[in-house]
Amino acid sequence: MKQFVFFYQQIIRWLFHRLYHELAWSYDLIAWLVSGGYWQRWVLTAVPVLRGRTLELGCGPGYLQRALTGRADVIGLDISPFMLRRAARFSRRLIRADARRLPFADASFDTVCATFPAEYILDPNTQAEIRRVLTADGQLVIVDGGRLEGWYGRLIDALYRLVWLRQHTNALPTVIRFGDFHLQVQRVSVGNSSVLVMIGKPYAAESEH
Repeated sequence: MKQFVFFYQQIIRWLFHRLYHELAWSYDLIAWLVSGGYWQRWVLTAVPVLRGRTLELGCGPGYLQRALTGRADVIGLDISPFMLRRAARFSRRLIRADARRLPFADASFDTVCATFPAEYILDPNTQAEIRRVLTADGQLVIVDGGRLEGWYGRLIDALYRLVWLRQHTNALPTVIRFGDFHLQVQRVSVGNSSVLVMIGKPYAAESEH
């Protein structure tokens, strides 16, 4: 059974990789379908809490970049050239790079943001790089966990659990540990849906306040 689960999840990861690369042209439609049309509005919940020089990890097709058009202190980063081509519709301040090896000097940003990040965000190397490029008092912002209400939301939730073979949980901690960060967790309402907005500073910065 464990072997089956392993191979099944590898196939799912392969399919998602295709979505972020060769099938990037279909991303908008798929995101719209799985979110009941809320995906872009979920992404934009990050905007009010961004401050200073901002790096967006996994900028994808550029929803957040479009909202921040005109801000010279915002950079979008993605490893997929296909996604970057789509994001280029809204911004020219884009860089192709791996989040585990960020091409920036230490303390380059006041905010690092990721909306609906893939599994790269859980890599200790990614977390260490986020910490490195943030200023001493910088913040990490993660938006994830979109949830729909009603029958469509229950259907999408069931499909999600089927795809990833995970159990649903209603438990929502107020603080989670993420590498060198304590993230404050808040569920924000967006129309007939909600999304998690998680914000935190490095431990050292917290202890100084």
